[in-house]
Amino acid sequence: MTGRMNAVTWAVLDVYAQTVEGQAVAGLAQRLSRAAPISRLRSTARVTAEGLGALDIRGRLTPQGWTAARNAVARLDLGSAGGAG
Repeated sequence: MTGRMNAVTWAVLDVYAQTVEGQAVAGLAQRLSRAAPISRLRSTARVTAEGLGALDIRGRLTPQGWTAARNAVARLDLGSAGGAG
């Protein structure tokens, strides 16, 4: 993935980065801090991710969100992601 990260992708990866699996992905936290949308758009991005089925009502990853996060990590060339969600 080149250029600016999509805000919804950022929202999903932000939640993913807080998981044990996400914390094991080298460079993810730094990439997220650089790609973070402006603060007023962060909430909108999370609500949109929820509406798309990637996050549940509590802001946790759904099975679709886990898949999206793992695919985004692969696209960002941050290594491999996987395991139980």
